[in-house]
Amino acid sequence: MNEADALDIVQYAVWTVLTASAPVVLVAMVVGIGIALIQALTQIQEITLTFVPK
Repeated sequence: MNEADALDIVQYAVWTVLTASAPVVLVAMVVGIGIALIQALTQIQEITLTFVPK
């Protein structure tokens, strides 16, 4: 195995991790933005509300 093969394996591994984790990260981001938007619109500033989904 030469350097190019190792680089290809690492690149494939990184791409696989990004592809596998993207749906979870996107859902968490949407939920977080939704909670922040609801808090901003209703002006609820209770700090514990942000920890409930986590």
